[in-house]
Amino acid sequence: MPNKLFEANDFGPGNSDYGRGHPRGLDLKAEIPTTTDGLIGVDLRHVIHVDEVEAAKGGPGGGGGGGGGGTTFSPYTAGAAGAYNITIQFNGTWTNELHQVFVDAANRLTSLITGDLPDVTVRGGKGAPKVVDDILITAELGNIDGLYGVLGQAGPTSVRTGSSLPATAQMQFDIVDVNDMGVTVFSDVVLHEMAHSLGFGSIWDRLGLVSNGSFTGTNANNEFHALGGTGLIPVEQDGGAGTAGSHWDEDTFNNELMTGYINDGENYFTAMSAASFKDMGYQIISGYANWADDGYIFA
Repeated sequence: MPNKLFEANDFGPGNSDYGRGHPRGLDLKAEIPTTTDGLIGVDLRHVIHVDEVEAAKGGPGGGGGGGGGGTTFSPYTAGAAGAYNITIQFNGTWTNELHQVFVDAANRLTSLITGDLPDVTVRGGKGAPKVVDDILITAELGNIDGLYGVLGQAGPTSVRTGSSLPATAQMQFDIVDVNDMGVTVFSDVVLHEMAHSLGFGSIWDRLGLVSNGSFTGTNANNEFHALGGTGLIPVEQDGGAGTAGSHWDEDTFNNELMTGYINDGENYFTAMSAASFKDMGYQIISGYANWADDGYIFA
């Protein structure tokens, strides 16, 4: 039984109707960048809701939190020079612990994705144009709507014209919910949402990787079959617009990290999820099966 939704339409402890259709949502729309012909301004972010957070706190490492922030941090760039880089711009004040959650997620994903992408120039709002190599993610913690409501919002805000691979993204979270769920659960949320920011689920339709409720990418399906699956990978069809069509099916994969839910116990980033980045057009390490989490059992 899932105990915490990444993206859900209904949320709140003990009441499936609590907060349904929350009127506020997260009113922090991205400033869509204008730039060279190499970039398209889009907004592929989705709102992330909180559901049964008390249950999630009861899982391994749950509870506690990173505090309300107190330190400003310079941008952090993960990945080797000349390879794939994730640059995170930290807005506002952060604790060392919550800052490290983002650093760890970026380091993990750049240890999977290695191939450099063409630089693009982004002009958004005030200030001089910025050259982006390979993605710039803006990370924010702040007050949204208090406990048990909207957890945040995350996803790409611009993509490259030729490949549709994201160049900019935003990841924004409610500090009250983050502190309540604890660092262990939040670490899963951040890795999940950073994968969306790099294109998992968010650009599948643009790339034609979903058909009749299934993911069609060859590399991920090869890993699905290695895990014991048959046919094509089933994609989630339930939930709201932020869940359906952009995650692996929860009923099939349970505690795989890239379903729409955090489950009891450990959540696994499998070789199937890793291989999907190759299907999206990224160059990834050849040993991604060894890179993936051990211990996941499917079927």
